[in-house]
Amino acid sequence: MQVKAAIGSFFVEFSRFEILSVGMALRSLSKDSLYVEHAEQLLDLEARFKLLERMAFARAISTGLAAELDALLMRARRLCAERDEVARNSARFDSDPLKPYSVPTPGKPKPPKTRSAGYARLEEIGNLLMPTPAQIQAYTNEAIQLQEAFRAISEKIDEQLLAANAQAETGVE
Repeated sequence: MQVKAAIGSFFVEFSRFEILSVGMALRSLSKDSLYVEHAEQLLDLEARFKLLERMAFARAISTGLAAELDALLMRARRLCAERDEVARNSARFDSDPLKPYSVPTPGKPKPPKTRSAGYARLEEIGNLLMPTPAQIQAYTNEAIQLQEAFRAISEKIDEQLLAANAQAETGVE
């Protein structure tokens, strides 16, 4: 049960990152909030990451800020891969693998089948692939750190773009 709780916590924090933090970064780079809203609804997470990269290039953010954004996107992509792996393996906790699905048949019931050694070995391998609660907690912490990092970079982008707009309005270079 501890693993299920850890997985649930991870998915909650990852969802916050995916919905709130990535959206905040998109809003920092876009002048069109309606466009961002549609992008959030229509694009998967990887497509929104690519959109962030392209918008940063189009808005000509500083090289340092672009490098920081690239590093954050790499971390986010790694965490996405971990989330996908946890999701694949967490299905094991949603069903009891020892309970076979039975289909009622008319007539004499068949005796239950014994599990083969191969099936037992496959289950052992599956247990090795499942992240431990400590690993899942580390993923949760990474999701929280990414939320904070995306908030910080969104603020930096806002500041830089405001400064660039102020310079353009005054004509000072």
